[in-house]
Amino acid sequence: MNRKRTISGLLAGCLCVFAAAPAWAFDNAAADRVLQTAQQKLRATSSDPAIPTNQYPKATTNGPWRLVPNTANHDWVQGFFPGQLWLMYEQGRDPFWRTKADAWTRNLEVQKSNTDIRQITHDLGFKFMNSFGQAYRLTGDDYYRQVTLTAATSLARRFNPTVGVIDCCDWNDGTWHVPMVVDTMMNLELLFWGARNGGDPAWNDMALRHALKTASDMVRADGGTFHVVDYSTSGAILSRKTFQGYSDSSTWARGQAWAIYGFTTAYRYTRDPRMLQAAQKVTDYYLPRLPADSIPNWDFNAPADQQQKDSSAAAIVASALQELSRYVTDATVAQRYRNAALATLDTLASPAYLNSATGGGPGILLHGVAFYRTAIKPQGEDIDKSLIYGDYYLVEAVSRFKLWNQDGWLSTLGFPASVRGLGTGNTGVRIVEFDVTPLSQPIDGVIGYADTSTNVTAYSSLAMAIRMNPSGSFDVRRGAAYAALANVPYQANATYHVRMRTDLNAKTYSVWVRPPGGTEVLVADRFAFRSDAPPTDDLGKVSLKSGHFDNEFRVRNHTVRAETAPAASTRLRTGRAGPARNP
Repeated sequence: MNRKRTISGLLAGCLCVFAAAPAWAFDNAAADRVLQTAQQKLRATSSDPAIPTNQYPKATTNGPWRLVPNTANHDWVQGFFPGQLWLMYEQGRDPFWRTKADAWTRNLEVQKSNTDIRQITHDLGFKFMNSFGQAYRLTGDDYYRQVTLTAATSLARRFNPTVGVIDCCDWNDGTWHVPMVVDTMMNLELLFWGARNGGDPAWNDMALRHALKTASDMVRADGGTFHVVDYSTSGAILSRKTFQGYSDSSTWARGQAWAIYGFTTAYRYTRDPRMLQAAQKVTDYYLPRLPADSIPNWDFNAPADQQQKDSSAAAIVASALQELSRYVTDATVAQRYRNAALATLDTLASPAYLNSATGGGPGILLHGVAFYRTAIKPQGEDIDKSLIYGDYYLVEAVSRFKLWNQDGWLSTLGFPASVRGLGTGNTGVRIVEFDVTPLSQPIDGVIGYADTSTNVTAYSSLAMAIRMNPSGSFDVRRGAAYAALANVPYQANATYHVRMRTDLNAKTYSVWVRPPGGTEVLVADRFAFRSDAPPTDDLGKVSLKSGHFDNEFRVRNHTVRAETAPAASTRLRTGRAGPARNP
């Protein structure tokens, strides 16, 4: 692959290294190549009779996977293999992948709870969001949701309300008292998501308190991170140390990656500006310290004779920065983050890091470091190997690229991030048209409309709402409830054309849905606006609201026009996703 790159000297503290980066070679063709390699590797592993569905890949070089059993409570990697299988299922809905993913997912249920808190790990998020969480997102089967909520209940038991952190573990009690590790930032999603999907709302506050303690006590002034902060039982800081890094004062690369990803995820759920600030702070430490190929060494401060590339840290950050770039308000910074993600994927997709689809070992991504040789572990563990979590985050990063590198608007889980402006002056009788593609099935997705002056904070803010309901069909809000004059089912990854005629004076609207290759079906005929919605005199805002997860559906070609205007008149069209941000 021919790459033309301009590489300037890396000046300490410089945050503009990627600001003017050229277009990277990573594109849809490269993404497809990575996914094809992943598909071949994962098909071979999931079909290997030597790997039963209660055993989970962890690391490998050219030999077979080293496996860990589903009953290994204190190991943390079991969710990554089924998670990859679910990501493969998402690509084309091939039942082969669903069957395989379900088998390795269900065998993890044994870890959802334990009467002995010492057997409950802080890594339940890694295990359950990647397996059961993905399964629920892609199938809507409530079994998966219930198991995930039980796991969240278990994780919440590890929260120490006095200190305000999730106590990471009991296995090092002789050295630590109430320890917090940076890795736990990745497990907070289990609590954030659970609080919004039938679990205890207090879980959200637990997770946010932990994230804030991480930002204040674990992130240094320069944006680097400690690995471990140990507290007394009263909450006083006893020590700041490392467990897997080079030294207590160094920054372990994968720990920094966990921080970047974890704070970004926390912002996704809370929209708390402190989480966005923390995500940018740790990112702005990471980026200017990268070498020319964008792949960090295992620790940013280890001496030259103890350096080793860690592709797993790079894959984690490549996934996280694509999301973070969608949240920052400064377009230049957003582009810098996205350029950094694509530069990293460009290298990871090269032969230097991407395993051969048909040869080599069973792993996808080469040159990962689990635990470099340190005083704590002089022999190290899984150095320069394929690591199952490196594979997972590479597949996730590439899947995200495919999802976000397309035209249109994607739905979001929270208000008000779901809202797009439609301009002013949309009064009287208006015709709205758009194409909508559900990306999972079933979903609970709403395309809703509100007045320009309405602050959209809940479903009740939306006077008009077209829904893809959890039963698998379209319906429309009529007064106090949803209804449909005809049954129009939807399928994942199929595109439906929707036409709405709304009379802002009469406070009624009609909706037609045209399935792929079919004809328009009248679903709503002069339905009354939602009865508890605010006064709605114009069509000023549209909300693309997910019910369970971000990105449940995509809307393209959204237009608004006066009924008397030609079809090609003034329109507001959805733009290309690229580095665009949620408003």
